[in-house]
Amino acid sequence: MHVENNPDFKTVWQLAHDWTGEEADKTDPSAISPALRIAIDRLIRGISSKEISGRWKGYRIFLGNLFLSFILEPIHCIKFYRWLIYHEFSTEYLDNLYVKRNEVITWCEKVALLDPPPCWRPKHLFDEQSAQETKNFRPVDEADDRIRCQAIASALWELDPEIHPSHMAKSVILQRIANGAQYELDTIIKWITEFDPQKESRKKGRPPNKQYKINLKMASRIKKLDDSA
Repeated sequence: MHVENNPDFKTVWQLAHDWTGEEADKTDPSAISPALRIAIDRLIRGISSKEISGRWKGYRIFLGNLFLSFILEPIHCIKFYRWLIYHEFSTEYLDNLYVKRNEVITWCEKVALLDPPPCWRPKHLFDEQSAQETKNFRPVDEADDRIRCQAIASALWELDPEIHPSHMAKSVILQRIANGAQYELDTIIKWITEFDPQKESRKKGRPPNKQYKINLKMASRIKKLDDSA
């Protein structure tokens, strides 16, 4: 199947960049952003679990079960394994691994429960998003801000897993760099909690005051439920 320059297909490399609002030709493969890493990971895991199909230069991969894939498609299995286990990747490989538009949209809406990438977001979703923004005064790029908050929180938790989600959400880096100041504190906490490495063991209630391994500065103003701006 002809997939190159076909609007119904994009490579994982292209689509991940569109999802995060980054430019592929300006990305340093040796230092990709946390948000881009998450976008690539979601697509790779979607393909490996057969929730969406993958095409290598137009040809479907992983048509059989895992055993047959190891026998017939060892190169693809190795490439996926290196990403899933070590986050090692080849730009040339990801830029020739294609996904299909309608499958990605369906997967986003019904499985991953995410907004589709902007380049493939159906018009009715843009209209609904615009209407929702007018009604609730929520930023139109909320999906991108959520990804930024999650990516930055994940990176900080790798440095110090002790950081409480409440303190993380109030931090200057999430409030300013990730645009968290546009949202209520509870919204940010909800976004990042799924990435909290200690979410199963944290005690409920007010977070303890403690010194973290990194200097996590708190923002001076946090948006509350009764804020009108």
